Amino acid sequence: MKLKVFLLSLLLMWTFRVGPVAAISSAEVPNFPSCLSPQGNLKVSYDSGIHGIVGQSGEFSGTDQVYTVSDTTLIQCFCASSGAGIQTDWWKMNSLSQDQIDQLVKLDWVYIPDGSAWGLESTAYLAKNSNYNCLPATTSGGGGVGGGSTPVCDSAKPGTPNLLSVVRTGSTASLTWTASTQATHYTIAYGPVSGAYIYGVPNTGNATTFAVGALDPATRYNFVVRAVNNCMPGDWSTTPAVGGGQVLGLATTGNAALITALLGIGLVTLFLALLSHRRSHRA
Repeated sequence: MKLKVFLLSLLLMWTFRVGPVAAISSAEVPNFPSCLSPQGNLKVSYDSGIHGIVGQSGEFSGTDQVYTVSDTTLIQCFCASSGAGIQTDWWKMNSLSQDQIDQLVKLDWVYIPDGSAWGLESTAYLAKNSNYNCLPATTSGGGGVGGGSTPVCDSAKPGTPNLLSVVRTGSTASLTWTASTQATHYTIAYGPVSGAYIYGVPNTGNATTFAVGALDPATRYNFVVRAVNNCMPGDWSTTPAVGGGQVLGLATTGNAALITALLGIGLVTLFLALLSHRRSHRA
């Protein structure tokens, strides 16, 4: 009887423990206007150039406008000359729990720990992309779509930096690279799969060091960096092997099993050395 009461108590405790977590696992996503009919105040506008799209590491050339919709929401409206548009909804998080963030990331939202790298406030954001046709349809009267010429970047291509080191400490990776000629700033791309970089920092400033935060401590990341000269990007850095077998551009936290094994070998070696020392004294 006592055992049944004990098991029932454990079941009730587990029920109350799980209940609140499930209740806060969903978050109410705000409404965002469409870039086809933007609302809010125009924050910044670029008529040409190469722009960053959150969660994507490719090059995007065209126009770009950012509108402040509310205190916590913005929309970024990118338009390529081909008419392929990308709308990015930016949501400044005020009081979301980690569970809510994880659920939204599963719904294709991208977690941005610091919006200052994207010209926003220095606080955490969630961002989500969607595609749209940003050029008006042609009329029956003929003629081209839109006016003006295709944007042209007349800046010289900068040199390729060498990624010197990636030092990983928990959820942060500190990168250091060599300076490139004619560079005005640098761009970092990274992700768990080499060559498929789903995260990035579009503008580190004209510096040769940068700390990337909000990394998953259990995930191994690949990093590359390139120089940008105004609107002209250079080539991505390569990842040569360096001393000790480390692959440059790869960062990870320590392997617990390997560290434990090495400590064990060290203790055994120390014990055998002490034992040998005692036997030599007795002899």
